[in-house]
Amino acid sequence: MVTQIALVDGVASPLEQATLPITDAGVARGDGAFETIGVWDGRPFRVDDHLWRLDRSLASIGLPPAPADAIRGDLVRVLEDQPGDGALRIFVTGSGTRIVALVDPPARVMLDHLVCQPAPWIRPLGTYAPAAAKTMSYGPNMAASRAAQRAGGDDALLVSLEGLVLEGPTFTVLWVRDGELVAPALDLGLVDSISRRSIVELAAAAGLTCHTGDYTRDDVLAADEVLTCSSVRPVHPLARLDDRDLPTKAAVTTRLAAALDGWRRGITAVP
Repeated sequence: MVTQIALVDGVASPLEQATLPITDAGVARGDGAFETIGVWDGRPFRVDDHLWRLDRSLASIGLPPAPADAIRGDLVRVLEDQPGDGALRIFVTGSGTRIVALVDPPARVMLDHLVCQPAPWIRPLGTYAPAAAKTMSYGPNMAASRAAQRAGGDDALLVSLEGLVLEGPTFTVLWVRDGELVAPALDLGLVDSISRRSIVELAAAAGLTCHTGDYTRDDVLAADEVLTCSSVRPVHPLARLDDRDLPTKAAVTTRLAAALDGWRRGITAVP
């Protein structure tokens, strides 16, 4: 747990007192980009990667780069004397407002059961300018999560119009088949997940090959293990997809979960 604080254009206040004008583009139109950075024992994980992705998202929707020096200064301020676990929320709105907040880890259930949901808003890179951007317009993702929950799942597994497996609304999905790690290709329009990147690096350090490509629900159902992760979630094995149970063994997932947790907390070396 952390002391929750927000900086809006560098002005600090307790999180519950932070405000934005309703005329700000981030409020009025969901116009802007954001990042969520996990904080583990007071350590923000892979800040440089997140700030790189923030600039990429802003560029893809026609906005200028984030004020990196100001954001880094804000991060130092909100993390001072904060030894616990939390989440850093960074927003840059279309009006140019900069928001950096430190919040408690989200209270979320472990993802054991996903239900496939169509995601027509996710399109391949090169076909749609905002493809793969983490924009503040997350309404379709949240609608998919709620639809999956109404169907009895914990959350959604997003699937393209062509029937290809993509990602979760707020998390990455990978699987293990015949001792190799498998993931959907990023050029399908997926967010370039920092957690996914970390898992792939850890798997490579452990001698596992990783394949990416175009895969369907049937490919996931044929996996030996299926796992999920996000910047504020641990690696966790999936037990059920739609109405099908998945294999219960999770030896690779368990090893990757321990390795990522150790890396996040500075206990083990970087791969």
